[in-house]
Amino acid sequence: MSRSCAIVPAIVSAFLFLATASTVVVADGHAGPPPGAGPVGGSYEGQVYNGDDMDPVLTVFSRSPSGAWTGSYVLGEEEDVEVGQLDACTWETMLLITCRWTDRHGVGFARLLFSSDFRAFRGFWGNSMDALTLPWEGGRE
Repeated sequence: MSRSCAIVPAIVSAFLFLATASTVVVADGHAGPPPGAGPVGGSYEGQVYNGDDMDPVLTVFSRSPSGAWTGSYVLGEEEDVEVGQLDACTWETMLLITCRWTDRHGVGFARLLFSSDFRAFRGFWGNSMDALTLPWEGGRE
């Protein structure tokens, strides 16, 4: 079994714990894409650059009752999983969102561009808005 396949059950378990044990409230500068733009909320399986290679990641977006966006991610590291949160999300355009990420390793930013049907995103992350160079991508069926 490849390293990625072995980590997927751990990612799913960590995500289920995160989804049932905590709520992330996003301080949102904008309410998000205009009505009818598509279903942004939900889970996206993908990869993110971590350490010295791409690792599997499950990224989740949802909207709070107040209209703010929530986010979390579960990253499959070589020997463990990393759980993080996305907050301070701002929609720059109908398809482009910028969020602050936070996990046990620190704080930084991610800028993610969604496809027009919101079934995938590609973007970059880093420790500051001036250094968004590391890939982060996700998709769903």
